Amino acid sequence: MNKDGRSMKTGDLPFQNPADRIPIDFLQKFVGVFGSKGWLNRSFRIMHRERKYRIFCSETQFLVHRINDSCEAPWGFPCWVVGMVTPDRIIEEPDLSGFASADLNVHDWRRCLVEGDFKII
Repeated sequence: MNKDGRSMKTGDLPFQNPADRIPIDFLQKFVGVFGSKGWLNRSFRIMHRERKYRIFCSETQFLVHRINDSCEAPWGFPCWVVGMVTPDRIIEEPDLSGFASADLNVHDWRRCLVEGDFKII
């Protein structure tokens, strides 16, 4: 269960477009974005809103890791997953940590990538 008491099963996410409720269909949207840019199966470090991330997309998964630049965090904790889409799941950072996040949700990540609202570093 997530913080709203909803099960994390396929189709329980609050997206408005019915195609965005089906993980495989939503994953295909990321595959299309990455494929159109020639980025499929490649990992990139990007900067978005003064935060660093590592993004990756293949035909089986889209992943976003937040890169830890803070000296205050424990050594050996270089990054953490803030978003993941697979053929059968859509998982976002609040679902993983149980806390509200300032990071983008997977819907916002798709918009960010389509609009070029980031910088490759």
